[in-house]
Amino acid sequence: MEDPSDTSWAQVHEGIEAVITRWDEALARISDETAAQRTVRDYLVDYVFPRAGGSLQDAAEFLFLIVQRLAELERAGDALTVLEWIAELYAGHGDADVAVPALMALTDAAVALAAHDKDPGHAVAVLNRAADQVAPQAHVAIQRAACRALAHAAFLTGTARVAEGDRGVRQQAEPWRTILDRWSGSRDVILRWRLAQAHFHIGLFHLLLGEDTSADASFADAAAQSNGLAVDAAVAGELDTEYFARGEYARRVLRAVELPGRAANLTAEQLMRPAADRWERGRERHQAKELVRAAQHRHRRSVGEVKTWCCCGQPFALLLRNFGLLEWTVRQPGADYAGGQGFHQVQTFTYQRRGDHVVRELGHEVPIVQVAASQSAGLELDSWRFHGEPLAQAQLYLSNDSWFETVTHLITLAETIIIWAEGMTPALAQEMAAVRAQGRTQDAVVLIEKLDDDPAQRAPIAFALAQQIVGEDSDDHDAVRSLANDLMTQVRTSREQLTPESPALAGFPHVVDVRQAPEPDSAQHPAVLARRRHHQGLAELPWDERMARLSRRLGT
Repeated sequence: MEDPSDTSWAQVHEGIEAVITRWDEALARISDETAAQRTVRDYLVDYVFPRAGGSLQDAAEFLFLIVQRLAELERAGDALTVLEWIAELYAGHGDADVAVPALMALTDAAVALAAHDKDPGHAVAVLNRAADQVAPQAHVAIQRAACRALAHAAFLTGTARVAEGDRGVRQQAEPWRTILDRWSGSRDVILRWRLAQAHFHIGLFHLLLGEDTSADASFADAAAQSNGLAVDAAVAGELDTEYFARGEYARRVLRAVELPGRAANLTAEQLMRPAADRWERGRERHQAKELVRAAQHRHRRSVGEVKTWCCCGQPFALLLRNFGLLEWTVRQPGADYAGGQGFHQVQTFTYQRRGDHVVRELGHEVPIVQVAASQSAGLELDSWRFHGEPLAQAQLYLSNDSWFETVTHLITLAETIIIWAEGMTPALAQEMAAVRAQGRTQDAVVLIEKLDDDPAQRAPIAFALAQQIVGEDSDDHDAVRSLANDLMTQVRTSREQLTPESPALAGFPHVVDVRQAPEPDSAQHPAVLARRRHHQGLAELPWDERMARLSRRLGT
């Protein structure tokens, strides 16, 4: 098209506005949206373009300008529909001078529009459709552009809504497998790079599924794509060799990362004890089994997430805390699913702490993993869903036997260690000693919470729970008061309040006292801002420099 300063640009602009007006009129006239849109497409293809007499490239460029205008009008769905037309008309063209620019621009536009659409599914469908137009015997330049479109579709699929659990993970891997199906065995250096990319990402999905052996094989396949390749100087500028090297790096790191694949010693009987001891209530065994299954799945997926972070060079933070986030899980008598007399959950009160805001601010820059003892899983299974949102992306349930060994290893793996504590305990002392032993105190941020051992502070919660247990409509105030008094005595063992001057914090330079400061002020503490800037800086580093940091700590 001509420069916007040229008078012909005004005509192009008028033409674009006329098409959009026709589009709106068709939508008002025809109830079927797809049929209405089709009339606009046919009008352009059968009438406007033949009369204009321009080249195929000119017609494609005009459609892209319509896409741009629709995007400006915040009509991302309509813009993606025009990209579908471009895919149909030009992506499968046999002339590389027509197909390649169309595929390249279409891919970039679809990715940009996906960020403004409700669901990236439409953009993914457009990219898949464009690649499907390309014949197997098409020119290699067209094949490269089609493969690029599928790779971006695969990345977008990772952000789309998929089925829950393992099925969803396998759905996200499918676009990468499509690339392998279409181009495995290619001798073209660019396509081989894409194959390495596909193998690498499939390996990451295997890790999420707990399939470490298959992941290692996929990483090996990624590294093998560079075997026997001679890079032509003409394509050297297009070639990013990182995925060839990433495969070998991931294999080395995967062998060095040792995390328990299962939530050890987690049984239904263990989950039933805390409720029975605390309120002399029984917990239905079938409900406890559900908790065990959920915790085992969460643990396995979290192990996979930590391994993917390590294998792809994603720095992460380890969250260590020595107090509960979920309090007062209470059950009351009721009929169970079989019609017998049992207990079902009334309500769980989530206990918000002042450091929550600081942890979330750090979480904007880096994924977080936290650990919990298996014995506490009944109360903390949902602690990673703090106020309905994940506080930490990954949570590991550890037995007392493996807890310290695993935490020590995680300290090695993590780029940042967040110690969130209110009072000193033997376990916290061990963890802080491990941080010192590895020379990681500069990488640690200590958040000091206010010690909560005062039953009076829990009175409102205790009375609300007591009312639920006795009955919301009950007028038996004496029974409510008596039960509330019993609940208020259920506090943790007393401990000494941690302060910035505590000898236990000697050698830890980054201490944030969140007991008094307003939440926004705590999140803007110099220590917190420094760690955020640190991770922002890491994100700007080349991939090999990021990976080298973890390799040095692991000695690989």
